[in-house]
Amino acid sequence: MASLFTSIFTSIATPLTTVASMRRPAFAIASSIPSLMSVRFMSKLKTHSGAKKRFMPISNGNFKRWQVGKRHLNITFSHERIHRLGNSVLATKTQRRMLRRAMPYA
Repeated sequence: MASLFTSIFTSIATPLTTVASMRRPAFAIASSIPSLMSVRFMSKLKTHSGAKKRFMPISNGNFKRWQVGKRHLNITFSHERIHRLGNSVLATKTQRRMLRRAMPYA
């Protein structure tokens, strides 16, 4: 019984040379796995949610918007004025400058 115990103990205590010789060096492992730290991603720019609801980009880089003042408190306006306020207009130069930042992918 003692000899069986000593043989098991010696087999556990001796290092396995075959496994140690099969190990690759640390630099080989690091070079085979692409490092996530070396790959840098640019963060995505967020579109302003209020701007995307109010302005529509058109093909020439400008933006189209609806006119204000038609929703309520317009009982004293003439019919021609209410009809005119229903048309869309182009954004001004100042609004375009603001919208280029607010809507980067438009």
